[in-house]
Amino acid sequence: MTIERLNEALAALHGGHAPVPRAEDIFIGDGDYTAIAAEFLSYFVTVAGLKPDHRVLDIGSGIGRMACGLRLFLDPQRGSYLGFDPVQEGVAWCRQAYAGQEHFRFEWVDLYNELYKPDGTILSTEFVFPVEASSVDLAIATSVFTHLYEPEIAAYLRQTARALTPEGRLFATAYLHDGDRPAPSDRPHLVFDQQDRDYPHRWHVEGAPPLSAVCFSEEYFAQLVAENTGRRADIRPGRWRGGPGPWFQDLVLI
Repeated sequence: MTIERLNEALAALHGGHAPVPRAEDIFIGDGDYTAIAAEFLSYFVTVAGLKPDHRVLDIGSGIGRMACGLRLFLDPQRGSYLGFDPVQEGVAWCRQAYAGQEHFRFEWVDLYNELYKPDGTILSTEFVFPVEASSVDLAIATSVFTHLYEPEIAAYLRQTARALTPEGRLFATAYLHDGDRPAPSDRPHLVFDQQDRDYPHRWHVEGAPPLSAVCFSEEYFAQLVAENTGRRADIRPGRWRGGPGPWFQDLVLI
């Protein structure tokens, strides 16, 4: 039944039955909007075990790219979605696009980020996710940990652990490496050749702002997960570092 519903949602996505922002309104992420929505919806179901009656928390909901597919999959009577993001324009667009969908909510949070929201008033290390404890079946954080430092990631992991039900899961993406240094890349924005002097487990792209893309040691990241959630990280390498994929960034399932 779940796979049947997934196939129906994917068909609706590819058929144009989902809200899509104007190209000029998409402030983060590249590639075809609905194609990426369809790709990740498939991962949420087949990899993370998402079901139509699940309660989903979208950490960094952006311009609704993940919500796009989830709206077509989640049961409006039993499932629900809550996304939050620091970009006010993205939240405003999503609220308008999903008006009347009572099981979908979007919240703006004035979170500080060194690169993306330097005028934010709330530190990620002090932010409490706007959900009750043990109320979330699936939390998703796509391209979130790729733009945060260790204290912020640790705080988000603790908040996620608080929010998840005992059987709940976190589906996240990250850039991780399992050797002495990140794998070489033919994409200039993903050449992690700058090792942080004070944090040797962290690499950046030379010549770019530190938080434009961050790569962590896989061993360190797994330890960070264990210390802040009490769970083991299931790390699945992505195509960016020669993994079997089909996902591009590494997947981290908790």
